[in-house]
Amino acid sequence: MANEDALLYDNPHALLLCHYRREQALCHRGIERESPSLDRCVAGCGNIVRTDQHAAQLRDRANILDRRADLVPQPLGDRFRKNAARLRNLADQHDQTRIALEKDTA
Repeated sequence: MANEDALLYDNPHALLLCHYRREQALCHRGIERESPSLDRCVAGCGNIVRTDQHAAQLRDRANILDRRADLVPQPLGDRFRKNAARLRNLADQHDQTRIALEKDTA
């Protein structure tokens, strides 16, 4: 707990981790807190961290939404498909910007 750079907060509902730094936090602007408000995560927050597993879960959730979209009236189905596309976009962004360890070829 003494090393703030090593603290990660899990937010399984939003499929992300929070590497909480007060100066970047969007979950409570103007309020000094020592920990994040995980129920108020904001897209675009600089504290958001995702793993490859989170990206896979985002795609799984998107697939579920697409299947449900076929079973509901069009306006709701359109919203499901739009949300599914947003989740896939987040997963794609993770894939494009992730930091991966290089495999040792020796």
